[in-house]
Order: sequence, then structure tokens, then C-alpha cells
Amino acid sequence: MQAGLAVQQDLALVSLLGLAHVERNGHHYVNGMAGAPREEQQAFLAGHPDLYEDSQGAVRLRIVNGLLELRSLDAPGYASGALPDWNSMRRSQ
Repeated sequence: MQAGLAVQQDLALVSLLGLAHVERNGHHYVNGMAGAPREEQQAFLAGHPDLYEDSQGAVRLRIVNGLLELRSLDAPGYASGALPDWNSMRRSQ
């Protein structure tokens, strides 16, 4: 899964189920959240500073020794401290 709301909600569900290990490697195939507007990237970083980092020109998951920090996902709104920029999205042709 790509970083953003979907991966956050997926990780929150995995955590709720008590699973200690899950493989989510889609973020390895894209440049973090580079496809999202910079303002959206910064909003996710501000909302979840433990889960994301700003590196190599994009906000991306912060992976330390193969682990993700999930504390900021424990919040109202189903693991969401930020929302996608819905107005920047375009319908696929």
C-alpha cells in the first residue's frame, strides 16, 4: 500500500487484531507520497510525525529497523490525523 490514509487504516486494523507482523511493501515501489500535493504530504507528516518522515524530496513512511511507529494512529477518526486533498484528485480516464 502507498503511504497515506489507506495504509494508516490498514495498519490500525492490523494492530487492533493484535498482529505483531504484517508485510506492506507498496511504498518501496513509489517515491513515498511524491504523487500527492506538497501541502497534503506536510499535513500527513504533521498529523503523524511518528509514522512519516520527509526524505529524498517526499514524505514517506519512517521505517526504523524494519518497524513502524503507530502511536499517532490511536486517535479519533479511524487512524486519521490528516485527510487527502480531495480537490487535487482527478478522475482516471
